Amino acid sequence: MVGIVSARFFTSLRAGLLGLAVLSGLTCAAQGPVVETHVLEIDPPTLRRIAVAPFLPSPKFKGDAPIGESSGGEAADAAALTTRFVTEAFAAEGFDMVAAGDLVNVFAVSGKPVPHGEIGPFKRIAKDEYGATALLTGEVYRYKARQGGEFGATRSASVGFTVALHATSDGRELWRARFDKTQPTMSENLLEARRYPGGGARWLTAAELARWGARETAQRLLELK
Repeated sequence: MVGIVSARFFTSLRAGLLGLAVLSGLTCAAQGPVVETHVLEIDPPTLRRIAVAPFLPSPKFKGDAPIGESSGGEAADAAALTTRFVTEAFAAEGFDMVAAGDLVNVFAVSGKPVPHGEIGPFKRIAKDEYGATALLTGEVYRYKARQGGEFGATRSASVGFTVALHATSDGRELWRARFDKTQPTMSENLLEARRYPGGGARWLTAAELARWGARETAQRLLELK
């Protein structure tokens, strides 16, 4: 009798340990970084003041417009929103920021066109006009709104963008990061869904998703300050 009880006990114990191991593995899998980062060459002095160049939409931008239809305006709006969200998030973490609009105004006052796809002119203005030690650039390649309401959506929001930090002294790239998320449902991945703002209890808008990504991106850089 004792032997039978002992066998049952150890069988239950093994099953319990196996269950914990599986749960632990799922938890670890769900705890991957919200933002992927890569440090190239960075030191605290280069983070003293950060200027922001207007983010650009990727040539492969994916938004809400049907495939084959123009989404130029939609892409530009998504890039502008993401620029603002990232700037605000970095400022909230204590970084001394120079807004993209301030750099653009310098071009406007001088009667020069705002360069697109060129960071050289932005780096010069950031350094010479505002004393910035670094320039933050970005590209938005996906910005899809949810379809439906907060508690009943047929499609979840999906946002993807990259940022890169450059030294204004010599132009070298210092750091880069990528945020790429499509909000999952609870049935798809319970542990992953609970990481999102609201604990997965509601559907986020694309703006909320982008703000979350911006905040997480700022916090990753803050760890290097």
